[in-house]
Amino acid sequence: MYNIVLNYVAPSEEVVNAAFRDGYSVICGVNVERLIDAARAALRLHKTAAPNGIRILAHGAYNKVFLIEFGLASLVARVPLPQSAAARDPIRLKSYAATLEFMTSYRPDIPIPRILSTQPSRANPAGVPYILSEYCKGTSIAHLEWHKMPNTSKGMIVDLLAEQWAKIAAPVPFNALGSIMADGPSTSSWMWQGHSTPQHAFRIIPMIPRFPYDSTTLLDPSMETRCGPTTIAEQWHYTLDVAGHAIAKIPLESFEEKPVFMQCVDTLRELVNIASSLDPLMDLGKNSADTKVALMHVDFAFWRNVLFSADRTRIEGIVDWDDAIVVPRDIAAQYPEELTHYGWHPDPADVFAIPPGTLFEDTSLWEYSIEETHLRKRFRDTLRKFDPELAALYTDRRARFRRRVDHLLARGWRYWAFHTDWILDKAMDEARALSHNGTV
Repeated sequence: MYNIVLNYVAPSEEVVNAAFRDGYSVICGVNVERLIDAARAALRLHKTAAPNGIRILAHGAYNKVFLIEFGLASLVARVPLPQSAAARDPIRLKSYAATLEFMTSYRPDIPIPRILSTQPSRANPAGVPYILSEYCKGTSIAHLEWHKMPNTSKGMIVDLLAEQWAKIAAPVPFNALGSIMADGPSTSSWMWQGHSTPQHAFRIIPMIPRFPYDSTTLLDPSMETRCGPTTIAEQWHYTLDVAGHAIAKIPLESFEEKPVFMQCVDTLRELVNIASSLDPLMDLGKNSADTKVALMHVDFAFWRNVLFSADRTRIEGIVDWDDAIVVPRDIAAQYPEELTHYGWHPDPADVFAIPPGTLFEDTSLWEYSIEETHLRKRFRDTLRKFDPELAALYTDRRARFRRRVDHLLARGWRYWAFHTDWILDKAMDEARALSHNGTV
């Protein structure tokens, strides 16, 4: 039996903040009472049903997540913060919801929150964009907990992650690369091969830029109706064009390194031309595109977005599918973030011993690198049990090179400053050697 709504007074956002943590004052501008109304409707509860409570479940740089509970029924309300235009971009929010709907329909064995309701704009009674979804029980693994874990427990965690990644990065039969959007069957059925028309048809729009900054602007509304590129070369060249135009507009007197970055643009364009011809899956001789592209969760990190049971023996949920994209399968051959802390994320170097002459104060860093090397091997070995083709792409030299190029372009031109030595001094020799030898 539920209480009468008239007996329940919804707290203000400031009150919810205070209950979350002393000094927490981030405001997203939500009308809490109207958000609770939306939660009732999504859960199909009577309008007189009063919640047991509402609290902040999590928060980040771009979103605040509320947990709203009605007895045994509960849901999560994900509200973007107003400081970033990208966080409240209607196209990003629609793609986020469409990605989860796609996963629910075509990857039902992956534990993800089911979407209950979406409001991509602030034109609603709650006054903010929001996404309501099922509540995934479980908790992430904090860094301190991970470092204190015995090796046997870490190995079990890696096995669980590899099994889920094999499901996430399984082939998807789209004809284009980019971000997922839900649409009517009449306009999107051509993008989906070999399946009867689903209740929600899905199509691919141009790739939503990953890793947005606070200064990232809203996407062009026309992007929602356009189709994504059919080759990775097209995507890479487009990204380079955008970067080149952005760099060119900066006055030289305020950007002394401008010539270096323009040189990076020219070099990367040559690298793109070579890397696009090094697709290792072309060797398979398969004409069907459904074996060559996969969905990639771009923030697969167990200290943030993978929720485990209390005893850490199973994965309860995988969340935060922002900017998930459809890419060539070799690009999707990525490790969980925690296994690449001491290496370059798209292609970490394997370290098996502490180099001679290492200072004592630096030995712990090398020990972590060695540990991550062994855990990455375990990840690949477990992955091989479920998807041998995907596992092989982790060590294929062509695929590793392509992931480096893709990572540099995806992170944006400012990120190149950390890798100008590789871009300008080493990359071209590697590319030519791979192109000439065709070795793996």
